[in-house]
Amino acid sequence: MNAIAINQTTEIIPLLGYALKKAGGYHVGACPFCGGKDRFTVKRTSQGDRWHCRQCGDGKYHTVIDYIMRRDNVPFKTALQTLGGDVAHIIPRMVTPRPQPKPIQIPAQDWQGETWREVDAASAALLYHPQGEAARAFLTSRGISFAMWEAGQLGFMFEYDPIAKRKRPAIIIPWYDLDANGEIITAVKYRFIDSDPNPKALRYSSKGGSKFDIPFGLWDALPGFHHSLLFVEGELNCISVSQCRPAGVSVLSFGGEGSGDNRALQSLAERYKNVYVWADDVWDNPKQANHAKELRALVRGRGYALRSVKQGEVKRDANQLLQVGALSDYLSAVLGVECQASDLLPEVKNEM
Repeated sequence: MNAIAINQTTEIIPLLGYALKKAGGYHVGACPFCGGKDRFTVKRTSQGDRWHCRQCGDGKYHTVIDYIMRRDNVPFKTALQTLGGDVAHIIPRMVTPRPQPKPIQIPAQDWQGETWREVDAASAALLYHPQGEAARAFLTSRGISFAMWEAGQLGFMFEYDPIAKRKRPAIIIPWYDLDANGEIITAVKYRFIDSDPNPKALRYSSKGGSKFDIPFGLWDALPGFHHSLLFVEGELNCISVSQCRPAGVSVLSFGGEGSGDNRALQSLAERYKNVYVWADDVWDNPKQANHAKELRALVRGRGYALRSVKQGEVKRDANQLLQVGALSDYLSAVLGVECQASDLLPEVKNEM
């Protein structure tokens, strides 16, 4: 018989040497590989028996030939022969070479130099320029402290909105990192802070040439020293969480569009014991289904996929919780750590 016939006609349970408990259309019992008492499942299908283990498997059902390959640690042909199959007529499978992944993108040095000059000028404008008062008021109203303005190198400038067709006041948010070679800047986001009569006017924009392959907030990440990693949707949410300084937790963001390269996130996640992802739009937007799947894989078995807090009809993200003085308590509850800085605004403190 060929492999198809073997998989269709050979029963798996007799090969185990012990019985499984019938449960509907399935048989469930001890796994012959990991020893889990109720993890191993066999189901009968029109294509033959299929099996998988919820503890040591990969989440997929496999054939009887796959079972022999794993049980005896043998290749496909040997497993087929063990089950009485004919290996003489096996058609060699064509293997398509996998494309090599593109390297993570870092902007050119001249772009970085130009962008750093822009960031420095915008930072000075935020602190000292009279026109920066609107930006200072915006950040203060959002509960973001002066220390975080400096840590995140936030700034103020007028940026052109192609939808509104005019320059608009914006907070400049740089994506940068510090390494042995100095500061590296990879992207710049602009958060417009005024209102516009055009309902399609942009809320965010980005500098041409920006590369979002590396997460936002790397300047505050300490893998090896911190035990947990929290990915947050949105840069201002990331800054809000960092302001509370949850003990032993690095806080990063993948932005709000899910357009970056998740390989950098995966590489970072491997260096932490616990991984959490706090998102809303990514979980709910069908267009980001693949991104959501990759993010959920980062936390599987090591943390939680979190959502914003909903109180009645009001849903509060990290920055909104910061504004009402509730972010530290939320982080302590979900991460199991103490926050080393208060998130209470002065007016909230005075009311307590």
